[in-house]
Amino acid sequence: MPDLSVSGISLHYEVEGSGPPLVLVAGLSSDGASWAPVTPHLTPHAKLILPDNRGCGQTQTNAGEVTIEAIADDIIALLDHLEIEQANILGHSMGGVIAMTIAARRPDRLRRLVLSATTPTVPPRARSIIETLVSLREAGAPEEDWYRSFFHWLFHPAFFESEAAVAAAIAMARAYPHAQSPGDMRRQVDALRDYDASALPAQIKAETLILAGEADLLFPPQAIAQNFRPLKNHRIEILPDAAHSQQWDQPQAFARAVVRFLR
Repeated sequence: MPDLSVSGISLHYEVEGSGPPLVLVAGLSSDGASWAPVTPHLTPHAKLILPDNRGCGQTQTNAGEVTIEAIADDIIALLDHLEIEQANILGHSMGGVIAMTIAARRPDRLRRLVLSATTPTVPPRARSIIETLVSLREAGAPEEDWYRSFFHWLFHPAFFESEAAVAAAIAMARAYPHAQSPGDMRRQVDALRDYDASALPAQIKAETLILAGEADLLFPPQAIAQNFRPLKNHRIEILPDAAHSQQWDQPQAFARAVVRFLR
C-alpha cells in the first residue's frame, strides 16, 4: 500500500504485473480498484501502475486542490518517483481527459495512449446527468437508490437482467471502505466542469486507441468519433455489449484490445 507525498497530498498507488509500464487512470468517483476486472488480463503483459486520483480512494488531498491539471501533474510525479521515463497511459472517462492532458503537455513521458469511454467535449446530456447525480448525493438521497441510479448510466442492459447481481453490486459499493464522499465527488465534478479539453486532440501526437462502448449512454460512439476528428494518429474500436464501464461489461474483450494495440 505505497503512498507518495506530492504537492500537498498523499497519493496512494499500487503496482502490479511485469512488462512495459502502463498507467491506468480511473474516471469520476473511481479509484485504482475500479480496474479490478481487467487487471488479471493485463498483468501478464504490462507493469500496471494504478493511482487513486485526488479526491478518491485512499489518496488524501488534505488542503490540496482538485483540478485536472493537478491530477495530471501527480501522475508525472509518480512516474518520476518510480524512475519511469516513458509509459503507456490508459484513461477511462474523466481519466481519459487526464490522460489527454498528459499526452498534450508532456509527450516526452508517453509511449502510446488508450482512451476509454471518454471525449474532450462532454455532451450536454452527460453534463446534466453528472450534475444531477452529485446533487442527489449532496441532498442525502438513500444510498441504495443512488447507486442504482448511477449504475443505470454505467452498465450494459444485460447487467440488469439479474436483480440478484444488481443487489450484490449495490451492496459491494456500499461496503467499500474507501468510497468517495459527496464533498469529494463535488470537487471532482467541478474540476471536470471547469476544464476545457476541447483543444487537446489537435495537440496530441502519440499513437492513440479509442475504445467506445456500443451502448454507452453518456458518450455514444458517434459523439466520440466526432469529437476526436482533430486527433491525427488514432483509431476507434467499438466494443459490442458494452456501455460506459467497458472494463466491467466486457473485461476480456477490453483487455484484448488494449494488449493488441500496445504490442
